[in-house]
Amino acid sequence: MNNDVTSHLVTLRDFLRYAASRFNKAELNFGHGTDNAFDEAAFLVLEALTLPIDKLEPFLDAALLMDERQRLAELIDARVTTRKPLPYLLNKAYIQGVPFFVDERVIVPRSYIGEILAGDLLTGQEESLIPDPKVIRSVLDLCTGSACLAILAAKVFGNAELVATDLSGDALQVARVNVDKHGLASRITLLEGDLFSTLKNHQFDLILANPPYVAE
Repeated sequence: MNNDVTSHLVTLRDFLRYAASRFNKAELNFGHGTDNAFDEAAFLVLEALTLPIDKLEPFLDAALLMDERQRLAELIDARVTTRKPLPYLLNKAYIQGVPFFVDERVIVPRSYIGEILAGDLLTGQEESLIPDPKVIRSVLDLCTGSACLAILAAKVFGNAELVATDLSGDALQVARVNVDKHGLASRITLLEGDLFSTLKNHQFDLILANPPYVAE
């Protein structure tokens, strides 16, 4: 690690500016929670320092300890040199403000279904598709990946039992971490299999699916 970085950059503001500059110069691609270099830099510095990701201003001029500076410098360098999505480097992604563990065993979650679950289109109003969330007793999350949608659905449909399936056993290991972290092991069953193959003739009140739609 270049000692000039950790010796000359002292505050969170310093690292925010440095990261945004490097990201722009490297012409990185965004789209995993941010869509520009500044927001990507803000997410990196706040999440890496275990600060609230929606409160940048109070911490901008805070002086950082040397180990904090080293961590930020290493992450910024890794984002540029490896070009890996930042959630993989931080092992953290957010959907609707809810945190989820992610690594390269799953696709970084970024689903409009999360917005639908949190909005009024699906529930919450008389003209919604499901006016009363309490009537939903069973939910299937097909191709669950990190289990983020199953977990969000569990929070919306408080009376429902959920099944989350995935073809990838590795992905289900990540899903298990998230289900346990959110205290939903008693309500979410994880099954490994190809689409409906493990479900036999089981029927559900609601099926969610956000399958992979990009090539390797």
